[in-house]
Amino acid sequence: MNLPPEAPESLAPAAPRQPNPIAHAFFALLQDRLLLILFACALVANVVLFGYLIARYNNLPDPLPLHFDTTGLPDRIESKNGIFALPMIGLSIFILNTGLSMLFHQRERAATVLLTIGTVGIEALLWIAMIKIAGIV
Repeated sequence: MNLPPEAPESLAPAAPRQPNPIAHAFFALLQDRLLLILFACALVANVVLFGYLIARYNNLPDPLPLHFDTTGLPDRIESKNGIFALPMIGLSIFILNTGLSMLFHQRERAATVLLTIGTVGIEALLWIAMIKIAGIV
């Protein structure tokens, strides 16, 4: 069907829509069951770490040793509010690795799996640090 040149643009055939690359990468990640399980583990570990520290906050000493040297002696002592740096570090790494995973997943799934396993490993290390610093009830 040929339209006369004076026809309004609304009658012209629509151009094909370009897919949103961010949404496409996100939905591609949602199809990968292993990555979903690993991301869920990392996110749950971080949320539970936040919750545990909030529940334990009133029982923490103030000031609190937050870093130890190679001999096990504290070399960084701060207010007990500083303990929340641990879950914030975990959340930052989770967000960064999730973004990188969205970029790499289509071309390099192995890199995405390694990033996600690294995120879970960092959450485990943050839990170990929190247990060392704050103790267990």
